[in-house]
Amino acid sequence: MNTSIIAATALAVLALAPIATATSVQAQQQPPTHRIPTPDPDPAPATTYSCTEELGHLRRVYATELAAIDHPNKVWVTPICVNLDSVFRTDGNAGSLRAAIAANPAIQYALAAKDFRPEDVVGVRMTGEDKGTIYVHPFHR
Repeated sequence: MNTSIIAATALAVLALAPIATATSVQAQQQPPTHRIPTPDPDPAPATTYSCTEELGHLRRVYATELAAIDHPNKVWVTPICVNLDSVFRTDGNAGSLRAAIAANPAIQYALAAKDFRPEDVVGVRMTGEDKGTIYVHPFHR
């Protein structure tokens, strides 16, 4: 009887062995259920820079403030978006100020010294009671 129990157990082990082996082989051959993406080895830097960024933060300037500028040394002419094909005449705050800019000899002189015209002005920032920064783009070139 002991021999028959041992024989039955051995037979059961031998009968189940191929199932266990087949299951482990199948598990190794199954493709993974999810894939983890590998990071790009050299991702391109993302940028949101725009050459007109400074124009979006300009306060309103009045013609009377521009009239207070009485010397060309109190005007800083700052070109923006040079060498870029940009159409942004409506950006900035200079749309209604071009007549006041053209009427001010000090601003006119400062613009002419940098080879710009009142039509090229796209933004104005007052930096004091009688000082300012004039943002220009070379539209006429």
